[in-house]
Amino acid sequence: MENKDDFARILEFFQTRQTGIPGDPDYNAGFCHSLVEATSAEESSIWQLDAEGRLHLVCGTNVAPEEVTDVNLHQGEGISGAAVLSRQTIVVSDAWAHPQHDRRVDERIDFRTHAMASAPILFDDMLYGVINILNHASGGPFPVEWQERLSAVGAIYAAALASADRLSLYDETQEKKAVKNRKGPQSAGSKTIVVGVSRAVQEALHLCLKAGKSNMPVLVHGETGTGKELAARRIHEAGNRASGPYLDVNCAALAETLLESELFGHVKGTFSGANRDRKGKFFAASGGTLFLDEIGEMSLACQAKILRALQEKNVTPVGSEKALDCDARIIAATNHDLWAKVERKEFREDLFYRLCGIEIFMPPLRERVEDIPILAMHFLNRACAEQRRQNPSYRAPRISNGAIEMIKTFNWPGNVRQLEQAVSAAVAICEGDAIGPNDFPPWLHKAIEADLGRPVNPSARSRLPGGPTVPHEIDDRSNRERARYMRVLDSTKYMGTGRWNLSAAARELGIPRKTLYYRLKKLRLIK
Repeated sequence: MENKDDFARILEFFQTRQTGIPGDPDYNAGFCHSLVEATSAEESSIWQLDAEGRLHLVCGTNVAPEEVTDVNLHQGEGISGAAVLSRQTIVVSDAWAHPQHDRRVDERIDFRTHAMASAPILFDDMLYGVINILNHASGGPFPVEWQERLSAVGAIYAAALASADRLSLYDETQEKKAVKNRKGPQSAGSKTIVVGVSRAVQEALHLCLKAGKSNMPVLVHGETGTGKELAARRIHEAGNRASGPYLDVNCAALAETLLESELFGHVKGTFSGANRDRKGKFFAASGGTLFLDEIGEMSLACQAKILRALQEKNVTPVGSEKALDCDARIIAATNHDLWAKVERKEFREDLFYRLCGIEIFMPPLRERVEDIPILAMHFLNRACAEQRRQNPSYRAPRISNGAIEMIKTFNWPGNVRQLEQAVSAAVAICEGDAIGPNDFPPWLHKAIEADLGRPVNPSARSRLPGGPTVPHEIDDRSNRERARYMRVLDSTKYMGTGRWNLSAAARELGIPRKTLYYRLKKLRLIK
């Protein structure tokens, strides 16, 4: 696996003030060189989508755009064109052996492309083009984690473009093209971006892609704000139901009677306000995916009806005697330990086994600290793009090293969603060219002080150089995690032997056994 410090080079590029603005030749050249260094590639390039829907080279580390002005790719043509058409990162180990590879640039500069990865420059469903990396230094393929990493890089670069002084890469024609390439969030071909390079996130995304290839029910575990709904969308998009509907229901947000109507539908006159027949979401999601969020909040009565619908593949609307056939793939999510609820007779055991054909754990932010800088910049760019829509002259700030170091010290109980709120607030408050610790809301400073058990001086923190988190803060966080895991491991030991029961401990913690094993190794509790 690549060293995570390699990816930090790309983050540093976006975090540091560059020559020019995103889309300028100097900026693009610096970005391409950062890609080469971070990915151990021989070459990298940026291809722009023009007003006619064709890709043409705007920057390359080994070729100037003027050398290949006559070379362009239609959407779906070449590996890069396929990445644009699918809006997904495409990785090949030998491009010349791939029937879709276009060799014209290779032949023009006497170059042989072996390994190649092409990722869409896509942000807020606005498509600008693709970024490419070519030929890994090892002579073999790019490590598998770079497929997701390059997707995240493409999203960050696109967000930088969206929040720059100019919306397009070069001119107003591009702006028109960018608008033309907008699609609704549910459109076929769009891709949900889950930002993160940590091992825990990569494991979860890998399981999402595998789960997408089957029709088995999936149960997504995770605390509030960890991205369970994003995981569900990735599963839907990765499967053969991607062209079908994707519908969601928050089981915790509706009363039992309303939830039943929402899921199974009702007939006219069944209750006050039922002035027409309505097909429920089980039926409406046929051929696609139905996401049941916070399934653990559902009453036992509703659980029984869900189980029957899953077993019989039909539903009966409220007030009707006629069953409707339905074929929806079910993905459920919970922030509870469902097995513990089963043992307390609060959740049906038969429904639990029916739902958890495949289990996926979305890790909390405190277990993926290395993702905090990239997430912060992703949310920074998103917030700046919104500011620019309201004020075209808005100049986007960067985020200072001191601010990054401060937010890395917090354990983020609200997880990714809470981090997004904090960054959005900092963008709204910042008046300079860089977001500092003092720009974050007071609740964050108070929470960090309470978490560390001592006052935090934001002004002093803003002068901290970039680099790793202060050692004693790492120790504090690690000690808290170590104590938490030890309590659970001790309470779930095998009777009479004293040996740890990792499977039982993982169930108690609500995480997959593999994730628990990884965390114990990282904390050096096991070899």
